[in-house]
Amino acid sequence: MSSVLNTPIRPEDVRSFKVGDVVYISGVIYTSRDKAHVKMLSDPKRPFSLQNACIYHSGPLVVKQELTYRVIAAGPTTSARMNRQTPAIIKQGVTAIIGKGGMSAEVAHSMTGRCFYLAFPGGCGILARERIEKVLDVYYTELGFTEAVWKLQVRDFGPLLVAIDSYGESIYETIKESSRERLLQ
Repeated sequence: MSSVLNTPIRPEDVRSFKVGDVVYISGVIYTSRDKAHVKMLSDPKRPFSLQNACIYHSGPLVVKQELTYRVIAAGPTTSARMNRQTPAIIKQGVTAIIGKGGMSAEVAHSMTGRCFYLAFPGGCGILARERIEKVLDVYYTELGFTEAVWKLQVRDFGPLLVAIDSYGESIYETIKESSRERLLQ
């Protein structure tokens, strides 16, 4: 199944997708990496809402041109680095996470009923850039441009593979188990 989802994405929107489905996202997404996750969780005056939000694990390469910003490349970063903070981020209302490499079983469990993880192909930063219509805002620039949270307007962002669904199924765990069984044979 291949579908386009528009943000904001509600928990009920993600429940119809299973591991292996392909999704494209249009609307607003927020980039976030290690330091930004920590900052978002500790900032009582966070300048944006995570309710029904889509987080993209990316540290985009961005240049400032006069009064605007332009994304040069925006490939995914390794999501497992955010395992520790992700359950709390999901409790704040996040319903979609985009990244590469998967996340822990604990994170998959925290997604149950309300969130899914979408794998974006590593090394495709230029493809991602082509799907970004514009930079809407930037937050936490004191962390540096790579670690800052970028609010991006995207159209048909993807292809994104549902790699962990809202039922806790993980393509990474399935592959790991299958590999373990083959090894034992």
